[in-house]
Amino acid sequence: MRASREEPFPAWFWAALAAIAGVMAALAVIRWNLWTYGTDTGTFAQIAANALRGFTDGPERGSHFAFHWSPILAALFPIVAVTHSPLALQMVQVVSIVLAPLVLAALVRPYCGAQWAARCGLLALIYPPLLSIAFEEFHELALYPVLLLALVWAADRARWVWFAVFATGGVLIREDVCIDLIVLGIALAAIALLSRDCRENGLLAGSPIERERLTVAGAGLAAIAGVSLAVYSYAVIPRVGHWQPSHFYTYSFAHGPAQAVLAVFVHPIAVFAAIGTVGRLTYLLEAFAPLAFLPLFTRWTLLCLPGLAGVLLASDPIVWRMGFHYSLLWAPWLLLAAAWVLCKLVARGADRLAHRWWWTAIAVCVIVLAAFNPMHPAHYLRPQTPVRAADLQRAFSCVPKDAPLMTHDEWFAHVALAYPNSTNLDESAAAFRGYLVFDPQWPNEHVQRVILPRIETARAGGRFTAVCRFGGVTVLRPISNG
Repeated sequence: MRASREEPFPAWFWAALAAIAGVMAALAVIRWNLWTYGTDTGTFAQIAANALRGFTDGPERGSHFAFHWSPILAALFPIVAVTHSPLALQMVQVVSIVLAPLVLAALVRPYCGAQWAARCGLLALIYPPLLSIAFEEFHELALYPVLLLALVWAADRARWVWFAVFATGGVLIREDVCIDLIVLGIALAAIALLSRDCRENGLLAGSPIERERLTVAGAGLAAIAGVSLAVYSYAVIPRVGHWQPSHFYTYSFAHGPAQAVLAVFVHPIAVFAAIGTVGRLTYLLEAFAPLAFLPLFTRWTLLCLPGLAGVLLASDPIVWRMGFHYSLLWAPWLLLAAAWVLCKLVARGADRLAHRWWWTAIAVCVIVLAAFNPMHPAHYLRPQTPVRAADLQRAFSCVPKDAPLMTHDEWFAHVALAYPNSTNLDESAAAFRGYLVFDPQWPNEHVQRVILPRIETARAGGRFTAVCRFGGVTVLRPISNG
């Protein structure tokens, strides 16, 4: 089943990769110039820039480790240090997302040939849950698909040095990724130990190369992922407070992810009643339908369950809203599973059937992108306010570079590195000991109903004074700083 020699990918596949990368990069530039990136882009830019100073940022009011275990962000420090622009992180995200389909194609190429591997890569390239993240605000999970697929590639090819490199990178992405990798490590070791096929047809076929070393590698992966998770849980979290995302798993029967998982066994009826929602059902359809439900025909799909469970058990709908970065916890596994099913059909000589499945999946992906695009381009590819960029730049020039600064999410994303003490505008603005840069006509109900009235009350009470105003942008500073 496994080809002894790997043929080069066809030219059209390279052209597709370049085209999608170019389009997504161009959209990133357009969105940047429209000022529609939100808080996360600026937050992660600050985190990367402060990697040598505790991974701190303004919006999270301290270390990012109170939210996620992401030491890998230190690798982005040179990028933000050289470019001094949060846009650079968006470009990193585009490259990372586009590379994942290439690695997937390289992984399955020995099983089905270069042409079919390229087709699998193209399907991954336009798979909405993956492609949409190239358009979203930057998150560290954007690095996960390419590293995960590269890790499986290394295990499949018995490239143990590369396996160690990718494993090390993987366990430093996030704490929930560590859980996934513990499961993967156990699975790899189990495949190696239980396989009775010595033909070495390949890991995906259940006949791995160098089974003894794969056993050690799998156990080692599970071990280092477990150590990384333990270090975060018992050494880091106690120093930074408590794990902030726990509020995503707040139910009457659970207060945190561990309790939510335990409740599946202790209170199954309550869990089913809580998570058995239409929104979660449509989320699953958006995950499986674009792949023509191919992942349902292979056991490799089981490896998506930890990530998918973490998403579906969340009490906050934002976690299981397609187009958000949480889909990256399970999307690589579904893509690998779909590609493997297609490869098995080709290996059995059922090329015509494989073509039908592949074209069906391609068609559904195109339909979803055209009619239900999780990128929401109609919203993000238009200005959020009528304020001119020139007025914004003039207004920000009124603020000293080292001064504490609070501004709207989309504006913060732009100035996060230029103003290292900046943060996003929130309910605490009226008591903020620094500059406020805002639009009194900002089109957001919460801003208009809660935040701006508090600012005006504080201003009337003598807490702030106006520094300058350009177009629709107002700059206030605290009088105590005068």
